[in-house]
Amino acid sequence: MTERLLRWFGDKRMETVLGMVEDHLELTQNAAQALHKMVCSACDSEKEKEGFYDEISDMEMKADKLRRDMVIELTKRNIYPTEREDLMELVRAVDWVADWAREAGRILSIIPFERSPTEMKVAAQDMCQANIKCVSALADSIKSLRKDSAKSITLADEVERIEEDIDELYSVARRHLATLKFEEFTSGSLILLNMFLDALETVADWCENTADLIRVIAVRLQ
Repeated sequence: MTERLLRWFGDKRMETVLGMVEDHLELTQNAAQALHKMVCSACDSEKEKEGFYDEISDMEMKADKLRRDMVIELTKRNIYPTEREDLMELVRAVDWVADWAREAGRILSIIPFERSPTEMKVAAQDMCQANIKCVSALADSIKSLRKDSAKSITLADEVERIEEDIDELYSVARRHLATLKFEEFTSGSLILLNMFLDALETVADWCENTADLIRVIAVRLQ
């Protein structure tokens, strides 16, 4: 398997697919950054956040199209089925990161987040900032697969450490949800706020899931 994967990554015919993977990663990173901007905007005003949600949706849809195109490209390449499945699974996992960023934005677009207590606003922004770091480390880990599998594993470990930090931030946010007063929130809005926090945490979960796949591929490359 190691020699086969080495041939795969060294095959110039795969440059099209590898370029698409990097484009997909860039879209996913941009979606995470736009989500942070959306949260910051939603802290102050109801008006601005819709534009950021449209931006996230556009990037997620482009990422979906790229994923489908990559699957088609992989079926054209003369590589072993297990190798093809490894890469398809990796791309699908990265795609879930973008999907959950969009889901978080979708929920945020319909709740009166600007009426939240300051502590909740700060907690959500902290989670988003940490998600940006997590997605960035994930992108670096995947890009390192082609040149330095040991470094790729180290970066995958960093993704896991950041995800653990986000779990702690998630606990802080949920504590605020349970103890602070949300006087201008309906019961439905509070339920959606909890779902929003879940979606932010799930972005990090899928980064960690993807990092697990990276480790599998990286070990085979060694």
